[in-house]
Amino acid sequence: MRWLGNKTPLLDEILLAAKRAGFRGGTVCDLFAGSGSVGRFFRARGYRVISTDLMHCSLAFQKVYLECPGPPSFSGVQDHWESMEPMEAKRVHDASPADPDAWMPFLKLIRYLEQELPAREGILVRQFSPAGTAERGYLTPVNAARLDAIIDQIRQWRIDDRLQENEMWLLIVSVIDAADRVANISGTYGAYLKSWQQNSLNDLKLRIPATVEGPIGQANRCEAGEWIEQVECDLLYLDPPYNHRQYGANYHLPEVISRLPMEESDDSLELQLYGKTGLLPWKDVSSPLCSRRGTDCRDAMQSIIQRAQARGIVLSYSEEGILSRTEILQMLQSWSPAGDRDQMLHEIPYRRFRSDRGGASRQFRPAEGRTEDEVHEWLFAIEREQGGLC
Repeated sequence: MRWLGNKTPLLDEILLAAKRAGFRGGTVCDLFAGSGSVGRFFRARGYRVISTDLMHCSLAFQKVYLECPGPPSFSGVQDHWESMEPMEAKRVHDASPADPDAWMPFLKLIRYLEQELPAREGILVRQFSPAGTAERGYLTPVNAARLDAIIDQIRQWRIDDRLQENEMWLLIVSVIDAADRVANISGTYGAYLKSWQQNSLNDLKLRIPATVEGPIGQANRCEAGEWIEQVECDLLYLDPPYNHRQYGANYHLPEVISRLPMEESDDSLELQLYGKTGLLPWKDVSSPLCSRRGTDCRDAMQSIIQRAQARGIVLSYSEEGILSRTEILQMLQSWSPAGDRDQMLHEIPYRRFRSDRGGASRQFRPAEGRTEDEVHEWLFAIEREQGGLC
């Protein structure tokens, strides 16, 4: 899924930072889980991961990456898939185990959902395709109708108690991922494009989510500043939002898709949508870490770090973020005064994330000596002095 601030390109660097923070094994806590890629990475390497995020679509990915025990049987809906031919093995994609035979019920169920289930005009057709009165161009009417049908089917199976919990989350993530690959956007969902991109004209194709094998973890949907006091861990990984973009306002369509199967009907969410892009009310998932007002961001980050019950912290932050390098270093040194400030920070150059790539309307001001597309990620790593874990 296209996710602002996704750390997939930096995973190996994050692991090196964890080792600098004294991490040798145990429990990892990912306090701003987002796409779930960091938690997935650590689970695959044999560590137990607990995580949280306020976005419901993030919870779905956390559930699959951290709690999924293995390939599902889908025995409760076997009457829908048992006579189907399985879809091609490449639909297993990055899932583990990679053996298609292990995923045979899922591959057959995908065929049913894509080819046998009748299309349906629901909330996505009415609110996020040009066929609706608002004429929003996130999805083609054909793909929106297919998604509406699949989501409604998952909802009905949930209501009828025909899915195990992990099976439901696997289907939800598969749907979010499929919708993202045909969404008519350039990065985030803050706006849709005026003309159709080639990918948005493709047929909707479900894939098996990129599950991993490892210790069963724990997924949560809690506010980081409140949840931090309930957590003890060997490594605390912090990847807070770094600019003013609130995720609730930029990922409302994946949020709608993730929540719809949990509702009794489309109506409860559809009645809440507003504005040019069909936003859900998002103030309840807004973060003070996105605020440039006064010291809101600094105070929120400092409060989290001060209350962290961990043996080590790795903090990832963009050099273009609201907080300065000095402010972050001071927070971490206050948490562990014995930490070596000179060894705490590692800078990593990478290509800038653009949600409006190709447009000339937005200008970036790169640091001196860098191109417009080059930006540095700060990776802070600090180990708490011996006996410092509460």
